[in-house]
Amino acid sequence: MRLLVSCIPYDGGKSGISVYVREVVRALHAQGHALTLLVEPSVAPGDGLLAVPGGAPGETFPTVRAPRWTGRAVFSMVWHLFALPFWIARRRGDFDGFVICAANRRVCFRYPLPTAATVHDLANFHIPGKYSRLRMFYLAHILPFFARRATHLVAVSGATKADMVRFWHCRDEDVAVLYNGLGEVKAPARGGAGAEGSRRSILYISRIEHPGKNHVRLIEAYGRLPRDLAEAHPLVLAGADWKDAEAVHEAAARSPHKDLVRFTGFVDDIEALWAETGFYVFPSLFEGFGLSLVEAMARGVPCACSGNGSLGEIASDVALTFDPGDVDSIAAALKELLMEPEAARARRVARGLEHAKSFSWPDHARGMVRLLSGAGEGRQGLRRTTLFGIPVAKVTEAEAVEHIVALAKAPRKGRAAFIATLNVDFVSNAVSGWPFGGNSELWGYLRDADFVTADGMPIVLLSKLLRDPLPERVTGADLAPAICRRFAEEGLSVYVLGGSQPALDEAFAKLRDMAPGLKVAGIDPAFVKLDEPQPEIIERINAARPDLLFVALGNPKQELWMGRNAARLEAGAMIGVGGTFNFLAGRVRRAPAWMQRCGLEWIYRIIQEPGRLWKRYAYGLVKFSWLSLRALLGGS
Repeated sequence: MRLLVSCIPYDGGKSGISVYVREVVRALHAQGHALTLLVEPSVAPGDGLLAVPGGAPGETFPTVRAPRWTGRAVFSMVWHLFALPFWIARRRGDFDGFVICAANRRVCFRYPLPTAATVHDLANFHIPGKYSRLRMFYLAHILPFFARRATHLVAVSGATKADMVRFWHCRDEDVAVLYNGLGEVKAPARGGAGAEGSRRSILYISRIEHPGKNHVRLIEAYGRLPRDLAEAHPLVLAGADWKDAEAVHEAAARSPHKDLVRFTGFVDDIEALWAETGFYVFPSLFEGFGLSLVEAMARGVPCACSGNGSLGEIASDVALTFDPGDVDSIAAALKELLMEPEAARARRVARGLEHAKSFSWPDHARGMVRLLSGAGEGRQGLRRTTLFGIPVAKVTEAEAVEHIVALAKAPRKGRAAFIATLNVDFVSNAVSGWPFGGNSELWGYLRDADFVTADGMPIVLLSKLLRDPLPERVTGADLAPAICRRFAEEGLSVYVLGGSQPALDEAFAKLRDMAPGLKVAGIDPAFVKLDEPQPEIIERINAARPDLLFVALGNPKQELWMGRNAARLEAGAMIGVGGTFNFLAGRVRRAPAWMQRCGLEWIYRIIQEPGRLWKRYAYGLVKFSWLSLRALLGGS
């Protein structure tokens, strides 16, 4: 694939994100993909990031540099968010996909290309005051608003995915977990931890940042070790000074073992540092992954780490874990690790060496490419676009019918499949957007639906303006007879809830002519109340066990009823069809085909029933237009 890779921010090559950027670029290149790197203006031509691995001397990747004025972080964020998408849109024919290496720091207001955006952590939600107030606001409110629009979101751990679902309100199925990988490491040095000479120090690799990286508590815990044990195992803190590093240096100066605490600064020769390391400790308050923990395991170094977030996840049964907020807990874990019997330590090392094999950069890169190759695919492999947070399938009417047949025939898993036909009325009732309110329950059901089609030309037009076009309008009124014809061929049954008995009788008289042999499991014109359980309705439907339930109550009532009762229904699938059976019965005439194609059917409907419909349609069109404008400008 031809991939544009955003390597912003790169942090001067001195952070965990820098490692991620370098390794992903190398892995994608090794797998034969053509890469163009998007980099900060400060990245030097001779930087290891730009050099093509295994290439000729001086050979570099094709590179696009951000403007010079983006040198400051705030300007970089603004440029990446608003200007970059227009640059990509003009050159979208040059690339097959877009990779954002740090979507927890840089995103775009829209994505002209299929995009895989990696989120490393949401530490700002766990560590108050981690950054300035302005940056905390950006990370909590602005960035997630736009990040959710990416074609695919990637989390580097299950803990980060859980945070994205909790704090960013992402859907579980919209976030893929691809663990960080492990580069080549040298074989463990001989002699083992605790041997005389080399491999006896306690190492922690992290930028010196307070309070997030938790150096202060680690230093205090180290100060509580017996003097002879501390002398045998000096504490080495490797990493460049970062935010509030002076607090860490002051804590070291106060320590009773201050002469045994060493700051190395940023280390170029990391292998020399590992060679003298006997133990590894990772006390961070929160991490999205914790790559150095895996590196320590791969080098045969016994580890202790925080038991929360991803560190506890990565630790598995290999590392000792502790409460990072409790100095006594850290001290106890250090003492246990340093004094562990040799046989137990050897078993811990062996488990670590085996566990580290499960983390692979090539596997991570292949996972990203799989996502991009199937960009836009949702449940059951459907291609889709997302409008107002609702996934709308990119299907023709014929394809929609076949997919509904498949849903109806699929094994039942304790819940009827939810099908919706999205139109302006649905959006107006469900979606919130200042100054308009909405219905969060209804929006949630639409967002989580198994299958959504575009019932309305304004929906199709908006998708085209957003450059993620839907192929055509697929309406409930057209779907119902087409579904019945296919169900008759397949021997599947339908059940109708709602509507008037005379209209239903007339509609099904015509449907039986259109679809000879159609199995009608039940016609139930019961008056449905949303505020009452009405178990007798559920019992009648479940006794019939239909393959498809038509719910003809009108929006939002029908979708709310379906969402609330999906888990109680013994039906293969269910679809809200509103007044479809009135159309089929001929009691309400549909607009001429040309008006339908032009998106003017609402005018025809207002002419038919002006007293009932004009206020609803006027409000809906104004609200939909406003929400669409927000979407076009980068809102959701």
